[in-house]
Amino acid sequence: MTQDIITFIGRFHPLWVHLPIGFLIIAVLLKGYVVLGKKPALHEAVSFALLLGTISALVAALLGFLLSRSGGYEGELLDIHLIAGWTTVLLAGIAWWVNKNEDKISKKLNYSILGFLILTLSVTGHFGGSLTHGEDYLTAYAPFSGMQDESKGRVLATMEEAEVFTDVIQPILRSKCQSCHRPGKSKGELNMVSYETLVKGGENGPVIISLDGEKSELIRRVTLPEDHDDFMPSEGKKPLTEEEIQWIRWWIEKGKADPEISILEADEDLIKWAKPRLNIFGAEKMLAVRIDTVQLMLLEKIGFRVRVLSQETGALDIVLPSEVATGQVSELLKTLLPIKDHIYWLSLAETGIQDSDLNLIAQFSNIQRLRIENNPISNAGISALKNLSRLEVLNLNGTMVSSSGLEALAEIKSLRSLFLWNTAVNPQDEWVIKLSSEKVKVVFGA
Repeated sequence: MTQDIITFIGRFHPLWVHLPIGFLIIAVLLKGYVVLGKKPALHEAVSFALLLGTISALVAALLGFLLSRSGGYEGELLDIHLIAGWTTVLLAGIAWWVNKNEDKISKKLNYSILGFLILTLSVTGHFGGSLTHGEDYLTAYAPFSGMQDESKGRVLATMEEAEVFTDVIQPILRSKCQSCHRPGKSKGELNMVSYETLVKGGENGPVIISLDGEKSELIRRVTLPEDHDDFMPSEGKKPLTEEEIQWIRWWIEKGKADPEISILEADEDLIKWAKPRLNIFGAEKMLAVRIDTVQLMLLEKIGFRVRVLSQETGALDIVLPSEVATGQVSELLKTLLPIKDHIYWLSLAETGIQDSDLNLIAQFSNIQRLRIENNPISNAGISALKNLSRLEVLNLNGTMVSSSGLEALAEIKSLRSLFLWNTAVNPQDEWVIKLSSEKVKVVFGA
């Protein structure tokens, strides 16, 4: 019972922790305004903000300490976060006292303390974010990191190279489970970052039992009703899809939880689902992954904005500005055909593309994000996109698409976000409801 009370109180830490951040940053900004703007009348406001920041930081630190006692957090990240948090409390208190006695303290010392306060506040916030979201939460989606997106799996030359655990199961666990089950935050003492740590299990023993999915705790947790206390993933995170659960079940029951079993041994329907999610770059594409820089320079000269998303795969973000596309969008799209396999993000907003142009775009098989908003596009054109098996985000704001056009989009199993503001689609339409039930986020509004 005592531990439950500690956990209950500690969980107010994420709610409270933003208060001291706001108070302390406002105090520093006010101090700058007082000094640079020569507004001595606001001196007391600085002291008051620092006092509020100190008190709220103390409360946040206490709540954080209680939360750390609940388990699921360990290691160097937690230690650094705790030390930085208490250092922030101490420096905030010193900064308040120094500001109150400013006439007796050197200005250089005053400014130095405020500088160190902001530094420790930033360090505390960074390591707090690392505990919650993972050590790479700041860089995981950085487009110029030059790193492959690990959630998509490794780069493969052929389908035959694909392994069930490495190329299917592990990306699923990384996406849905590892935010809570990894070094630094292994809830229930379960670490899922590798095969070895997964089969080791957690505080209650193994979570996978070879050949027996029903007795495997991993399967039980992800198939419970979402309102059940033991349902995973918890805390409002996106649950596993039906196909992801089927893959894990197949791997445990028929694949014998073998870490090296080939994907080709799985059921045909499972392979069909997994194939577009694998990074299969055939031998020719592997050699051509370094994109011809002359081709990119030519596109930029024409007026395209080109950005390299990944040096590893050669993925590109292509934007066609509306002022460049005027009256010639069809011809400009044809210039993209030589690099169509490298285009992952494509923006054609307000370019005047027609339904017929979408037949060409449908050839860009690796597109993950497509923005075609504010164009004279109808249901007839949208149907051409149904074979884009990697498409995750589609923006149709301001188009002539109606509810009947969504039937074709429902065939895109990879779709995760669909924007339909200022269209003829009714939010209560059966296809909107169907898409939403399949974990597609349908957005109406700015």
